[in-house]
Amino acid sequence: MIWHIIKRELYDHLNSLRFAFTAVLLVVLMIVNAIGYLGEHKAQSVAYQQKVSASLDKMRSNADNLYNLLIEGPGNLYKKPSPLSFCASSGEAFIPESAESGTRRWGFTVPGHYEVWAIWHMRYPQSNPSLWDIMPDYTNVDWGAIVSVVLSMIAILFAFDAISSEQERGTLRLTLSNSIPRGTVLVSKFLAALIAIGIPLLIATLINLFLLYTLGSIPLGSSEWERLGTIVLIAFVYVSIFLALGLLISARVNNSSTSLTILLLIWTVWVVLLPSTLGALTSGLQPTMTSNELDRRQRDLDGSLFNQYMDRCTSHRPSQEIPATEGTLLWSEYLTEDAIRHERLNEEHVNAQIAQIQLARSITRISLASSVRYAIESLAGTGFTRHVQFLAQVRRYADEFRAFLVETDRADPESPHAIGPEEGTSQKPVRFASIPKFEDRISFSGAYNAAVTDIMLLLLFFVVLFTGAFLSFLRVDV
Repeated sequence: MIWHIIKRELYDHLNSLRFAFTAVLLVVLMIVNAIGYLGEHKAQSVAYQQKVSASLDKMRSNADNLYNLLIEGPGNLYKKPSPLSFCASSGEAFIPESAESGTRRWGFTVPGHYEVWAIWHMRYPQSNPSLWDIMPDYTNVDWGAIVSVVLSMIAILFAFDAISSEQERGTLRLTLSNSIPRGTVLVSKFLAALIAIGIPLLIATLINLFLLYTLGSIPLGSSEWERLGTIVLIAFVYVSIFLALGLLISARVNNSSTSLTILLLIWTVWVVLLPSTLGALTSGLQPTMTSNELDRRQRDLDGSLFNQYMDRCTSHRPSQEIPATEGTLLWSEYLTEDAIRHERLNEEHVNAQIAQIQLARSITRISLASSVRYAIESLAGTGFTRHVQFLAQVRRYADEFRAFLVETDRADPESPHAIGPEEGTSQKPVRFASIPKFEDRISFSGAYNAAVTDIMLLLLFFVVLFTGAFLSFLRVDV
């Protein structure tokens, strides 16, 4: 019986104007998405390789002396572009693409002019104000925008009159006069609407992927196809939520126009207004340092270290004596502490920014549009979640690079082993092949782990709304 009802409902959907509208709209949007991203990944990959090569060339030029590596560091570390950026790219333009190693030069008179270079420390991207741009940006026609905005509206159009219109026509009374459980009727209506939306969605998705794969030079391996399949499943879950919502409201009111009005109001608030409004309201709940405050703290840090070390350092010039002299060790301690404190302050600032954004994103998950975009973003390997994973890789690499410098210096018997000042550091050339290189990796397990919270939240919303629709339909007076 359930398949008979599904076929009847599906036949009505397939012959309706809204089905034709849905098919045309989704195909057009997916073609626009494909055209917009044709060749983009190839261009991004070429630019990425050029930047990485330039950074490695600079490292190679510094490898003629371990001290140069100690001063310059590993250079800029770049984030690898994701081949699935067409799924969620609205936040990419607002997020830094690299982290860099920084150093500073000082001059002292001890008693003549004596220049000192600070040890490199990692500068994590933080000054770009766009790092705070955590809200969805619907100007780009990516999969996230199509799913979160367009599919939710389409689901409402398919479900707003599923029950109320039959009440108005009296056909619901005839259907339920037979020995058909109400639950069967409701499930049949739900599945028929889901299939009716799923057919054009899958067709449009296949057209999109065909164009991107054949014309866009986008490499899609097994892991990419797996994540794309998961994104499509998430889209179906998201559609199911709004179908359940439509059935719930349609069962609670007796008039289709009233049902549509209520659903459009809910859609406007839930999908359009809440993401941006909640983001603006919550972004200030956990304020971070401004750029001026960060500069002031860095100056205070410099002054504190200067007062702590300079009286002793200026009276002890470093030397190349072995074992290291008191002056060489003192300068090594000073320069090492300077690098550690500056990097710690930099990390403190960027961690505060990350915490602020994570808090705001947690609150904006009240909007399902935000949750589905965050899930797609995580699986696509783009956006804020991907950036946090990139920074974690940068931190691990920075520790690895430091350990390499220390071990290489210890292996040189002609070095005083007091890393920091030039006189206390090995002057031997370093074999370029032995230097650890940074390689950004998109963690697929990390992508799924980042998306699981949003996926579970979407499933929870579906269960709650469908249960509400089921209970409401059981109480419908026909």
